[in-house]
Amino acid sequence: KGFRSTVLRCILPRSLAAMPASLLLLVLQAPVAHAVDCPAPGQRLVPIPEIVSNPDTHVLSGTIVLTAERQRLIFRSANGQSVPPGTPSASYQCQEQIVRAYHRYDGTPIDSSAVGDPMPGPTLRARVGDIIELAFVNDIEPNRFGRSIDQGDKRNISGIAQNPAAGCDTINSGTPGIGYPYVGAAPPFQPGDTFPDCFHGSSTGNIHFHGTHTNPTGTGDNVLLEIRPSPRVPKPGSTTGETIPTITPESESVRGAFKAFFEACEAQLKGDVLSEWPTNWNQGPLGPWKTPGTWTADQAKLLQDYDTATKQDLWGANQKVIAENKWPQYYIGAFPYCFQVPAYTSAGFPPPPGGLRMGQSPGTHWYHAHKHGSTAIDVSNGMTGAFIIEGQYDDDLNTFYGINWTRTQPVLVINQLGVSPNMMRTTGSGSGQQDKGPDFSVNGRFQPTIDMAPGEVQLWRIVNSSGRSGAYFAGFPPGFQWKQLAQDGVQFADVNYQGSLNQPFLMAAGNRVDLLVMAPSPGSYAIQVQHAVAMSDLATAAPVVLMQVWVRADVPAATGNSAKFIDKAPAQPPFLTNITDAEVVTSNDPSVVGTIKNPRVITFASTGPPFAQHTINGHKFDGQGDVPIPVTLGTVEEWKIVNATFRPAISHPFHIHLNPFQIVEVFDPNAKVTTTNNNGVVAKYVPKAQVVDGTVQCGLDLQDQTTWKDCHNDTSDTPRIWWDVFPIPPGATMSDGTVQNIPVPGYFRMRSRFVDFPGNYVMHCHILTHEDRGMMSIVELKAANAPATSALFHHH
Repeated sequence: KGFRSTVLRCILPRSLAAMPASLLLLVLQAPVAHAVDCPAPGQRLVPIPEIVSNPDTHVLSGTIVLTAERQRLIFRSANGQSVPPGTPSASYQCQEQIVRAYHRYDGTPIDSSAVGDPMPGPTLRARVGDIIELAFVNDIEPNRFGRSIDQGDKRNISGIAQNPAAGCDTINSGTPGIGYPYVGAAPPFQPGDTFPDCFHGSSTGNIHFHGTHTNPTGTGDNVLLEIRPSPRVPKPGSTTGETIPTITPESESVRGAFKAFFEACEAQLKGDVLSEWPTNWNQGPLGPWKTPGTWTADQAKLLQDYDTATKQDLWGANQKVIAENKWPQYYIGAFPYCFQVPAYTSAGFPPPPGGLRMGQSPGTHWYHAHKHGSTAIDVSNGMTGAFIIEGQYDDDLNTFYGINWTRTQPVLVINQLGVSPNMMRTTGSGSGQQDKGPDFSVNGRFQPTIDMAPGEVQLWRIVNSSGRSGAYFAGFPPGFQWKQLAQDGVQFADVNYQGSLNQPFLMAAGNRVDLLVMAPSPGSYAIQVQHAVAMSDLATAAPVVLMQVWVRADVPAATGNSAKFIDKAPAQPPFLTNITDAEVVTSNDPSVVGTIKNPRVITFASTGPPFAQHTINGHKFDGQGDVPIPVTLGTVEEWKIVNATFRPAISHPFHIHLNPFQIVEVFDPNAKVTTTNNNGVVAKYVPKAQVVDGTVQCGLDLQDQTTWKDCHNDTSDTPRIWWDVFPIPPGATMSDGTVQNIPVPGYFRMRSRFVDFPGNYVMHCHILTHEDRGMMSIVELKAANAPATSALFHHH
């Protein structure tokens, strides 16, 4: 319904049919409304609203409102069951849903009652060196999302205090085979997710500025922040019990208090690029918190009132942090984000002592919700947006292609929109397992169309904001050509740019790619991808249409530089030089980790169904009492990131905040290679006796783990690519004539400069259901003699 039959035959496997209610089990979500017409596929790519920095003041200023609104979302099924993307028998239907969404506030009231189409949050467009000033307002009505606001952060619920599901926001706490989180309705309880590593807290908001090298504390890229919704009062004249928020973008506590704070913040940050101001609640103009009428004093009162109503202790947690003269994490209604994306000004690398060591990389970054327990549901609802940070990179492209050319190019935010994160829906087997998630959308739309002129070169800034699946670009339709300019917001060195011509690439969840695309002759073309959470998926994953390109015959063909790839990649900033052996911390003391000989080992592991558990170093994140990963500020470490997941194969996308990293080795025990001696395609890693072509294969001694490595690893000084998300290869099971079924985990080795900004931040799997369910750890980056502070904070 809502599609023309001709379009259906071209785009979808079969006509729409009603999706069975059994597939629409909603958790952390308002009830399903009636079916509605779907937006037609193939509509023009929707431009995303933008918040752009002022080139005179070098400040990006704006307001982002988190609200609940009605949207029509597409669901996929076949014969009453969830099926993988691209299944020929799949049918589609749109349902009206209430979802959480970021909005740019421009003075126009946001109508949350109308049924609209999905749209990412506003694109933020700043420049290296700019200060970011964002008023964040949480106007969600928590009653629309079940118990989330009140039960999500407490365990001692009257009558069910012993139930490990207490504190988890679910409609069906159920039993195995019925629903998530797979615990019995009464003792004896079955294994399953327990608080805080379960889905909860979905009406709490914050923003993670993914890809920024900046202050991870205070009002910076602080993922420990938790902003509860505004208090609400009855709407005047309403006869249906409707309520309105008391804290809005127009409230004096937002307009007045934040304006004064932003002015002070600018003065502080412009004077010191390494400043992490503010550091505590006693600093004005937001404080002092004991002075009546200040914003922090008002927040203290709001938190105390909230605790009285909900029987929580958010104010008590804040008080402990305030007593240590630190910045607390709990807020009500609104929060002012203020931080700098620092410009690296030294002419070379390394910089003079005391200077900035890294600087912000210009490129395509993004932002998204990052509340532990609700990251998956919030991101799948659409709480994501692109964050483009411009610099010399853009200047070089604009010199070649034309003034402001980069600002005219498509921004493509990919997502898997839905209301039920993985593992929350039942299937025919009753196990609660799910496929690789909903179909991809682009800028909130299904298979939109990009216009191009014949021969034209466009820059596609692609963000995979999906919380689940990777998108594998095996190739474009015949006639297209493409070159990659950047990965994860960090531009390529020229040698990598030149070698990327028409190469396939995988965008794991969280990855970004800047791609130059050259159009062929006029016609309509489908850009296809495959869903993948491991490279082994590609053998069976059906290609699906991501979007379409209409190369127009009614416009002139591109000429001159508009029809060329830029001759040479834009010059990299000096700090993007390779991390050398000499930079990495060295020591002969075997207790010192992070060295080349003794890399810091971080192991990700998922057990199989039906009771999947997701851990890092054998531990599920608990948010308080975790042993953080301690790193000394100003050091360079080498890490070995291990994937001890064997069945099913999952390439956990490893992500660490604040600092990008370089890969120095990848060991994928499932890798295949083509032999040079006519033996076809074989496994790259095999027991020594099974090697048939040593020029491409590596022989392993299954009883000696020191041989489990890439014997053909490139150790040259060729410029390496920088990443902030990289999928860890899954493990494999191997046997030889002596030992059987030996688990051989996959891994990669990375190097990173832990510099410039101390604080507590996180690393985690970017399959966000895994993160919410425990696959996350705190990183505590501090000076060698500084006191530890991680125990002060929760991340529930």
